[in-house]
Amino acid sequence: SVPRPVSAALPADTIRMRLVLEIAEGKHLAADSLGELSGLAVDRAGTVYASDFSASKVWVFDRAGRLLPGIGRKGEGPGEFQAPTGLGIGPDGRLYVRDLVRVTRFTTDPASGRLTRYETSFRGPALADWRSMRATRFDESGHLFYPAFNSFRTTGVAGHFLRYSARGEFVDSLRVPAFPNAPAGTAWVRTGPNGGRMLGGLNHVPFAAVPVWDVTARGTLIIGSGESYLLRETDFQGNVKQTYAGPAGLDRIPVQQRRDSLAALRARLDSVPVPLDRVEGMPPEVRNLKVPDAFPAYMAAYGAMDGTIWVRRWPAGEPRRTVFDVFTPDGRLRNTVVLPRAIAIDPPPVLSLTDIVAVAVDPETGANIVLRFAPTSQPPLDGAAVSRPYRSRRSSISDRMNPNAGQPPERIERSNQARARTVSPRTRYQLPTP
Repeated sequence: SVPRPVSAALPADTIRMRLVLEIAEGKHLAADSLGELSGLAVDRAGTVYASDFSASKVWVFDRAGRLLPGIGRKGEGPGEFQAPTGLGIGPDGRLYVRDLVRVTRFTTDPASGRLTRYETSFRGPALADWRSMRATRFDESGHLFYPAFNSFRTTGVAGHFLRYSARGEFVDSLRVPAFPNAPAGTAWVRTGPNGGRMLGGLNHVPFAAVPVWDVTARGTLIIGSGESYLLRETDFQGNVKQTYAGPAGLDRIPVQQRRDSLAALRARLDSVPVPLDRVEGMPPEVRNLKVPDAFPAYMAAYGAMDGTIWVRRWPAGEPRRTVFDVFTPDGRLRNTVVLPRAIAIDPPPVLSLTDIVAVAVDPETGANIVLRFAPTSQPPLDGAAVSRPYRSRRSSISDRMNPNAGQPPERIERSNQARARTVSPRTRYQLPTP
């Protein structure tokens, strides 16, 4: 497609939301304790549940952002976690938490009314993608869909969503097809017979079209290549049940934004400690610095529990905001929703036209932030943390110059690790033995 000039114009049916809650350093007392957030869920009362890889627990906040007693601790006993992720609330109103090779279910605590009471757990797949932050999805009949996307892939298949009954019995799987333009999971360089080092940000160029997929409330798959604004909804047999289409053209990337991204990519390549021909998982476009002239059609797609499909567009002209197109199940564009802040793609946000909860990353420290948005017409939340800032430990000029000033050692280490993940990670990992 021929790129369109950048335009900030939006359809007349646009819903603009405002920030009503921000759990962030300097604005919420609990924010300093947040680690790597890996999942979000919101119950009927508006209570927010956030799983944390670093803390091995689930944080709980009421609708106004007040911190409540959390769920679990590090361990292997009932209600304990090793690496909680992928939160989801099923049609039965219970909270499900994935953790390594099991799924734990929590029900309502009669004393608090929150989903914090351990009920049971069941075993998931043996080779679980335990680091995945994809949300646990459910169909209308209560089946649970467990994302299974690891390195042991079959030709022509990107992965599966494994379907389980509410009792934890494996039923079947929803196949996700492979896309020719799908990037490798990471670029890496071998450091020994069975070891290697990941090279972040080199598995595709900035603004590359990347395939997206998710499960809908109908138990179907929503998929798209990202190369054009067309997504398909398919069933277990791969039959197309519905299509979702947007504008035919692509928005041109602003000159300065493209120039900055190109400079960042060049700096990443210059920092690689080995000859580039030794790097695996890096496509030729990266080595040749071939950054596109236009944004991809979209960057993510999500299936909401009310049956709608949310397609996240690239925010042409305003990179610090988030824009969604919301489609009805019959393929009709219903609304465009605009958030005033950029949010993370993973973990997936909790989406509705009246309430959105999402994770964001502080661009300076790499710290995780929890954000809540509501329509501009909705009154403020009573006592919401966004309106009650406290004096941060980073209050002086010298502190602002040094984001680690005044922080305890464990917090400094977490911030450094998060910043490394954001800029140029060099994490060691083990490769499977041939």
